[in-house]
Amino acid sequence: MTGIRFRKEKISIQKIGKQRFWIGVIAGFFSAVLISLFSSYVREAFRVMTGTSPDLLILEGHELNFFNFFFSVLSTVLGLSIAIWIWMSHRASGKKTNHIYQLLSQTNAFVIFWVIIMLVARVGSIISLLLFSSAGYDDHLNLYEEYRIIFILIPVVVFMQNWLSVRHVYRAGKWIFLSFLFCVLTACILRLTTTVDQEIVNKAYHGRYKSDYQYIEEVISDAGINYGIKFDTKTTETLKKWNSESSVKQVMNVKSAFSNNKQVSLDTIILQKIIIKNYKQGRYIFNKRNSMENWYYALPTDILKQLAFFDIESDQTKELFAVLKEQIDLVNTQVPNWEEKKYTYTEVRRYFGARHDIPEIAIRQLRSVRDSLVKNEEYFHFTKDLPEIKNERISGDKNILDDGQ
Repeated sequence: MTGIRFRKEKISIQKIGKQRFWIGVIAGFFSAVLISLFSSYVREAFRVMTGTSPDLLILEGHELNFFNFFFSVLSTVLGLSIAIWIWMSHRASGKKTNHIYQLLSQTNAFVIFWVIIMLVARVGSIISLLLFSSAGYDDHLNLYEEYRIIFILIPVVVFMQNWLSVRHVYRAGKWIFLSFLFCVLTACILRLTTTVDQEIVNKAYHGRYKSDYQYIEEVISDAGINYGIKFDTKTTETLKKWNSESSVKQVMNVKSAFSNNKQVSLDTIILQKIIIKNYKQGRYIFNKRNSMENWYYALPTDILKQLAFFDIESDQTKELFAVLKEQIDLVNTQVPNWEEKKYTYTEVRRYFGARHDIPEIAIRQLRSVRDSLVKNEEYFHFTKDLPEIKNERISGDKNILDDGQ
C-alpha cells in the first residue's frame, strides 16, 4: 500500500533560498525603519498644524508612550509583510495547489501592507485636519481612553494575517514564534531610535506664549500671597489655552458673572484681569465690525455697578480698577514699530484686535465710565493711575452709561 503524506513541509531557509531569505529580512527591517520614521515625522507635522490657530495638541506622558509604541509595532509587522512577500516569491515544490496558495500568501501580504498604510494615513489625516486642528477642540475624542483596544488589535491582526496564508503551504509554528520575538525586539529598537522628541515642538509653542504664561503665574502667585486665593489646576490650565471649548466658556462665564446684579467674587475679578491682559477671546468667529459680540469682557458699566457694591478700601475695588486699567490699555494699544523689535504673538493679536474688532460702543462706554469715576473725588486714589483713552476711532464725549448693549 502506497504511503500518502498528508502533512505539509516545514518552512526553512533551504526551502525559501538563503539569498532570498536574507533579502527579505533586510528589506523588511529597512521598510519598518522607514515607515516608523515617516509616521513619526508626519504625526509631528500634523501636531504642529494643531498649534497654528487652535491650541497645540499635547498628549499626556502615558498616552504618548502608548502611541509611540503602537506605531513602532505597526511598522515592524508591516516590515514582516514585506519579508513574507519576498520569501513567498520562490516556486513552491509539490502539488499545484501549493503554488496557488503561495501566490495567495504573496498577494495577502501585499494587500495587508497597503490597506493598513492607507487606512492609518486616511483616518489619521482626517482626524488631525478636521478635528484636532479645529478651533474649540478640547479632548472631545480621546483615542487612548476610548479606543485603545483597537490600537492593540491592529498589529496583532496584521501579524497573524501575515502568517495565515503561509500556513496553507508550510508548517510554520517555530517561525511564527521566532518572528514574534524578532518583531518585539525590532519594535523596541524603533521606539528608542525613530521616535521624534515632541518636546522640540512643545518648547517652541510654549515659547510663543512665554510672557503670557509668566503673567498668569505672577498674578496667581500674588493672589495667593495678598488675598489667600488659590486657583485650582484646571482653572490655571484653561487660562493657558486660547481656542479650546473650556477656554471660550471660561471667558464668557467671567463676562456673564459681571452682568448679574450681585457682587462678583474677588477671584473672578482677578480672572477677568488676566483674560483681558492676554487678550483671550470668547468666540471662534468674529461678528461684523462694531458688534458688541466682539467685546468678550465685562462691560464698563457693569464694572461701575460692581464698584457700588464694595467699600472704597476693599480689595475688590482695587482689582476692579485694575480691570478697568487693562481695558483702557487694550483700547489704547499703539501701532507696533515692526522694525524696532520682535513682538509676541499676543501683542500682535492685541494690536489687530484693538484696531479692527473692538466695537466703538464699548470704547465710548469705557470713556464715559472713566470720566464719571475721575469726577468722583472718593476714587481719586485709583483714578489718578487710569490713563486717558486715546483711541482715534472715537470722537466726542457722549455719555452712554445707560447704553450697555
